[in-house]
Amino acid sequence: MILPLAILSPSNPAFVQLPYIQLGHRVSGRSNELAVAWHAPDDRSRYQLDYRQKGDWKSAGTLESRRVALPKVGAFRVISGDLIGLKSGETVEYRVSKDGTVVFASETIAPKNDRQDYTFAVFGDCGRGTSAQAQISYQTYAKKPDFVVMTGDIVYDSGRISEYAKKYFPYYNSAAALRSVGSPLLRHTLTVGAPGNHDILDRNFAKSPDLLAYFLYWIQPLNGPLTQDGDPLTPTLSGPAESQAAFREAAGDAYPRGANYSFDYGNAHWTVLDANRYVNWSDPKLRTWLAEDLRRAQGKTWRFIALHQPPFHSSATHQAEKQIRAIADVIEKGKVDVVFGGHVHNFQRTYPISVGSKDVTSVANRELNDWPINTKFDGKTNTRAEGVIYIVDGAGGAPMYDTNLNGTPSKWLPFTQNYIADFGFSHVRISGRKFMLEQIDKDGKTVDAITITK
Repeated sequence: MILPLAILSPSNPAFVQLPYIQLGHRVSGRSNELAVAWHAPDDRSRYQLDYRQKGDWKSAGTLESRRVALPKVGAFRVISGDLIGLKSGETVEYRVSKDGTVVFASETIAPKNDRQDYTFAVFGDCGRGTSAQAQISYQTYAKKPDFVVMTGDIVYDSGRISEYAKKYFPYYNSAAALRSVGSPLLRHTLTVGAPGNHDILDRNFAKSPDLLAYFLYWIQPLNGPLTQDGDPLTPTLSGPAESQAAFREAAGDAYPRGANYSFDYGNAHWTVLDANRYVNWSDPKLRTWLAEDLRRAQGKTWRFIALHQPPFHSSATHQAEKQIRAIADVIEKGKVDVVFGGHVHNFQRTYPISVGSKDVTSVANRELNDWPINTKFDGKTNTRAEGVIYIVDGAGGAPMYDTNLNGTPSKWLPFTQNYIADFGFSHVRISGRKFMLEQIDKDGKTVDAITITK
């Protein structure tokens, strides 16, 4: 059965999916750039992207157009263009033309520089098609963050093209901001994605013809460790050879390299990791890449990591998945401040955690929960974090996990400082050497807050 484009198309016939803001491949290495991406019908139409900041319109130049033509899936194109040379923190107007006629216009904010304050929002486990997902989208948009980080399980259940059409774009790129619908977040706000198990784990095209949309839709840096399909760090594709070849052609260099990458924003460095179980983070190649990535980032004031499976949390659900503890030593030596995860459907925040004398090469040692913690840190009167804080941001829309632990610290593991099983997202403001986090619930109320100072 062919998946018709009619089920994918929004009301604007010029697009299969309306424009959205991305990091771009950033091959230049400059952080004052953005990309605009959209999905278009597979025809001979000519598209153009223009932008301006308080001046004349200028063209984004040659656009990247990748044809997605998977067996049993209606063909379409993913088109993107780069907005370069932007003035930090200023409004950027952009417009898309089709065959010489403007068919879409919107605006966004250029990335901030090292000297400017900025904000970002974090949530994950979101694309479930729920009313809570719409509410979190609405509340996130209301805070007007400079960018958003999604900590995996972006689309349920298998990260398919058809699931993005039904459970992602309608909630985050709607025409208006309404609690019952969602918001136009994507067209106005840079959005960054980390891959979760529901995004990229299923690679059997015999089961579903439109898998792995993460590698087709997210236009993100290609500076991660080089891996190849089928090596020990990347699962092998399966299913019809025709489907595999068509996917590889559509994804290009993004598969599988796009699962790990890093970028700078303001005075912070971000590293995004694939934390799925098939990745062996004890592998020397991966550990070396991460250590070198963090070494190059030491000139930044802040260092953050985004991934899906959190190494430290108190939920019974997913308690067995501690694989990222294998690089806790690299994370600490790299002076990472906060690790944002998802996977566990709630919000959790640890005390600052250290490795101490623990040998993380030992699987048995990694299983134990006796890690050194700084219990003096409260984020209010004592704001100096000695160690790494791990945050679970998995409350973006999927059903909650382990609500029985709410308000019962005696049942939490020793490193957990707060636990809230309710829908919400983290909103962070960075002002120089001060990090201020608020956890906002689906009604817009602050339910947790900490400050970290340096």
